[in-house]
Amino acid sequence: MSANPRPYDYIIAGAGAAGLSLLCYLLEQEPLRHKRILLLDRDAKQTNDRTWCFWQTGESPFESCLKSKWSALYFHSPTFSKLLDIHPYQYKMLDSLSFYEHCFGLMKKYPNVEFRQEDIIRIEPNGTVHGKRGVYQAPYVFNSAFFKIKQLPKKHYMVQHFKGIFIKTAQPVFNPKEPTLMDFRVEQHQDCRFMYVLPTNAHEALVEYTGFSEAELPQEAYDQELKAYLRDFLHLTEYEITHEEFGMIPMTDAPFPKQQSAQVINIGTAGGATKASTGYTFSFIQLQCSAIARNLAQGKAPLAGTGSGFNKFGLYDSIFLRVLLEKKQEPRQVFHDLFSKLPTPLILKFLNEETSFLEDFRIMNAVEKHIFVPAALKESLHL
Repeated sequence: MSANPRPYDYIIAGAGAAGLSLLCYLLEQEPLRHKRILLLDRDAKQTNDRTWCFWQTGESPFESCLKSKWSALYFHSPTFSKLLDIHPYQYKMLDSLSFYEHCFGLMKKYPNVEFRQEDIIRIEPNGTVHGKRGVYQAPYVFNSAFFKIKQLPKKHYMVQHFKGIFIKTAQPVFNPKEPTLMDFRVEQHQDCRFMYVLPTNAHEALVEYTGFSEAELPQEAYDQELKAYLRDFLHLTEYEITHEEFGMIPMTDAPFPKQQSAQVINIGTAGGATKASTGYTFSFIQLQCSAIARNLAQGKAPLAGTGSGFNKFGLYDSIFLRVLLEKKQEPRQVFHDLFSKLPTPLILKFLNEETSFLEDFRIMNAVEKHIFVPAALKESLHL
């Protein structure tokens, strides 16, 4: 191991969605394009290891990486089914391998940017990164590789867990313009369980079984539920599974510190970019990383302007997590109430944390007050 750390301007520890997004935003900024940047990750990022889905009104910087995008989404509950117009939003599915290839392709245009396949051992507060192969130093280290969730009283802890399979059929069975965002007609098992169906053409689709609960399931449970859904709802018994993926995302209102020190900044899930009530992360990563890049380009500290004042959406997340954990109402009923009573773009705007207090009131008015008001009062006492 090298005795003397190699100096860089920025080190990005972790080449996942957050690390690579930050790299792209840094390179978009003219004052930062010639900075010496080091990207570290134990994986070479040469396989399609995950799929990210998100909605937005404009175009993503990663539009060329999209596998599909849609302007309408199905929602199903036992008593309500409808294809919902989501204009002005589009729902987008991003292929991780295409994303990796895009980001690494961009990186090759800049000789000042270096990628090292490295096992990161630890990051010191002064910006020194220790790996198995070397020691690296920078005024700023952006970390998405390490995070620890603190177990605190009065905080809520759940996970979003999912298994998705990409299937291919001999006959054309899917309408590629009609994906399913949530199908709650599946057995709930006293939890919150639903299916996604995201067709990319008439023969291929991602079918994903998702749960919100305190722990993940045995792997065979996901397989059984997926097989049953394909048989009972899509009427499919013959299909080829071309790819599988499994994941878990924390759903907690426990704090994720935005920085470990003045020089070590947390990004992605490590920096609190995962929405506590849904597990959605990709869109919030874009907001977080683009803001960091703009601050640096203007000569400001990376987190300048982010503040630590009252976050109304953080309170809403805590209330929803309490409702899920208390189980005084079937969670799918909450989603049924929202999607059957409200315009879908308003729901998406709320989940993107873009709504006004007046719009928040419309959301609150759609759910059962005898469930949510007591939960809100309990959470307000913890502020």
